[in-house]
Amino acid sequence: MNWGVKIFLTLLTFIIVAVSTGIYMVSQDHDSLIDDDYYEMGLNYDAQYEDKSNVERLNAQPEIVVEDSRLRIRFKQVGNKGMIKFQRTADASQDLEFGFETPDTDYSLPLDKLQEGKWKVLLQWESKGESFLVEKNISVP
Repeated sequence: MNWGVKIFLTLLTFIIVAVSTGIYMVSQDHDSLIDDDYYEMGLNYDAQYEDKSNVERLNAQPEIVVEDSRLRIRFKQVGNKGMIKFQRTADASQDLEFGFETPDTDYSLPLDKLQEGKWKVLLQWESKGESFLVEKNISVP
């Protein structure tokens, strides 16, 4: 076998490996987006930024803690209404969303529907005509 055949076989092997790797990567595509509606979220970025800024500007940062398999939220002001979204970065199919309304400053939610592990909590609410948005990472025992 001369050197020309060896070069040809080496290039052929490289091409086969590269094409096989590409086919494998495309067929095993399990990438899941954090948000399926990322385009709409991008269009609403200014509103989200404003809601996050309101938390700092109006000193409305709620206390969010996990204790006794419950999520406890203590708001700084009364009359809160909004949504709580739980995002599981490991598996987007486990994401959950709950609406809430509380006339006082305390709100509690059982976490029995959530699997153990790390979750991202998105808390979006309105109080006294202002809208707010807070993100926090929690660990469910």
